Amino acid sequence: MEAAFAELPLALFTTLAPIGAGAFVALAIALLTTPFSDEQLKRIDRMTLIPLVVVIMGFAASFFHLASPLHAPGVFAGVGGSPLSNEILVGAIFTVLAVVYVVCALTGRLSGGARKVLVVVVAASALVFACFTGLAYVMETIASWNSPLSPVQIVGFALAGGIALGTLVLALSGALPTALQGAYRQAALIVVVAGAVLALVGLCGQAALVGSLANPHVAGADLVAAAMPWLAGAVVCLVLGCAATVVALRGRSAVVAAVSASTLVVVGVFVARLVFYGLQLSVGLA
Repeated sequence: MEAAFAELPLALFTTLAPIGAGAFVALAIALLTTPFSDEQLKRIDRMTLIPLVVVIMGFAASFFHLASPLHAPGVFAGVGGSPLSNEILVGAIFTVLAVVYVVCALTGRLSGGARKVLVVVVAASALVFACFTGLAYVMETIASWNSPLSPVQIVGFALAGGIALGTLVLALSGALPTALQGAYRQAALIVVVAGAVLALVGLCGQAALVGSLANPHVAGADLVAAAMPWLAGAVVCLVLGCAATVVALRGRSAVVAAVSASTLVVVGVFVARLVFYGLQLSVGLA
């Protein structure tokens, strides 16, 4: 797992940015299923700054992975041919859309219909961003990452973490009880369970894949054995985080449950990302 800690900036980026993006999926579900009052919408809009800041923090962390932040614009030179460049482009598009939505909402420039259309666009771009974040790691030179399991787990993290964080936004704004009177609870439960399944299948599936691989220098089974305590910790945190989300969606101590859920999922995803980097196994050279 020593190699994993060399990737801390990327671990933070692939933890915070997808979860913050996924929160906009939760907000889209809430706004499509619940008729909030104008005052509730104002409070929700103010709290929506939380997931936006989480996304920005994720991108800020990624800059520390560069030899020099001044090289960042050069990443866009490979758009269309480089998975990393594609990821950054899609992420930039999502972030711009999210900023536009939040600014327009805070300044009162969104009518009911325009709000729903824009939040759906932001939510859709969030899922595309999460998918491209995972696809950036699908490469032939690293056998342990060269699998659909890489984007699957990132999308799972975005959905499970996003529902937890989005529910926290609603709870802090005082609008969660109203949302739970409609279809938000059922829809959010479906999404958080789907996210948990995708996250766990992607994470545990990757560990199983690596265990069957080897190159002339490293046996995948050894990497898995070293990462197993971390993997177990990630799974426990993710499961507990999703369970806390379910408690919040039942309306019981909603703020406390949502804070616990968001914290546990962030910790679980961060540890899972360290496991991901720790299980790096290249094709190797004899």
